[in-house]
Amino acid sequence: MSSDMRVHSWSCSYYLDLEKQWVSGKLTLTPHSLKFIVEKTEEVLVGLPLSSIIEIRKESSLFIFGAITVLEKGQTKHWFSSLQPSRNVVFNVIEHFWRELLLSQPGTAANIPSHVTRGQELIGLMANSQKRMEDTAKDLQQQSEQL
Repeated sequence: MSSDMRVHSWSCSYYLDLEKQWVSGKLTLTPHSLKFIVEKTEEVLVGLPLSSIIEIRKESSLFIFGAITVLEKGQTKHWFSSLQPSRNVVFNVIEHFWRELLLSQPGTAANIPSHVTRGQELIGLMANSQKRMEDTAKDLQQQSEQL
């Protein structure tokens, strides 16, 4: 599978910390990277190998707007907001590919304490997957109520 092959793209905004502003564009997931491409210039503003990501979280910007944050090994935190169709959908897809890459690499136990076995790691992933499914079911129920 080519690493340039696009898995999916989503419209979103990226926060430029130095300029203190949000930039519109597309967040693109490939099997091995996450890229943000600026809408107007088609410039790749952020290119992150999935293997350099330490953590992916759902957070809020300005206490109102739902966002996804991606923390990379150099402790750089990237903020993505205004995600279409929804933050939860984008988060679940990105997290799936990120975890899949972590599990498929030999020697990934470097990020996990040595006393944690592979089985315990997989059980933890299963528990996280169940939580994500519950969150998704709640979101679907809220959307159906809105309709």
